[in-house]
Amino acid sequence: MKKRLILGIFLLMGVLSFAETFVSTEWLSQNKDNIKIIDARGKAYKLGHIPGAIEVSWKSLSDMDAEFGSEKWGTVLEIDTLSKKLNELGIKSSDEIVVYSKTHGAWGEDGRVYWTLQMAGFENLHILDGGIEKWKSEKRKTTFSKTKYSEVTNSIVKWDNSRNITTDQLIKEFNDLVIIDTREEDEYLGATKFGEARGGHMEGSINIPFNSFLEKDGTLKDSKVIEKILKSKGIEKNAKIVTYCTAGIRSAHMQVVLEKIGYNARNYDASFYRWATLKTVKLEK
Repeated sequence: MKKRLILGIFLLMGVLSFAETFVSTEWLSQNKDNIKIIDARGKAYKLGHIPGAIEVSWKSLSDMDAEFGSEKWGTVLEIDTLSKKLNELGIKSSDEIVVYSKTHGAWGEDGRVYWTLQMAGFENLHILDGGIEKWKSEKRKTTFSKTKYSEVTNSIVKWDNSRNITTDQLIKEFNDLVIIDTREEDEYLGATKFGEARGGHMEGSINIPFNSFLEKDGTLKDSKVIEKILKSKGIEKNAKIVTYCTAGIRSAHMQVVLEKIGYNARNYDASFYRWATLKTVKLEK
């Protein structure tokens, strides 16, 4: 009887994989009234979203006013500006939050928002495994009604940039790092599809598209499978890893996954948009 009761509790809560980071649709369904939900898809929010979710795109938490290709463009807002933004959104570090986005044809925007909130000192965070597609495939409720949380104060109580790396730091540490290019193979080989200054990839970087870690249904692969992928690329558990993409979105998603399975990884959020503008660095194709 006792064993059945314990099993029932776990079924009710859902399985919290990857140290409670990636949560199931069932878990969210059972707990959504007690947490705050972030839809990271941007404009697609208006096409229907999970009840109670607010729209928070990665761009809204990033410096999009800086010069394109500069060190600041597309990177996380300065702490005072970000704090004001989070206050207005009505979320603070003591809240329990689930972030979701699309998983098919997307860039891992949920991972980027999650990663940004970690920098802002948020700790009770989750990502919805399988995203909006899995939620809808299970015929769970969506709504067109916009949610707004009451404004808060002191949303950021500490700042943690340990999961980030700047261009100067990257150049200084370059030879001691394992660098993962999380873009698609054609980008790695030189395609410039998004306005990059040059094509190619960082010297010695290893191409592992961020969605290589996802199953066909958009859910995360088992940690052992992911570790096998990394090992096949010659990446050991003790490596110092930096992830990058075009604007630090796909690479943020991979950084989150890598950290949760025990790897030491940082995200280069200035990413290839910035790196490709530097005439002092060599690119490979």
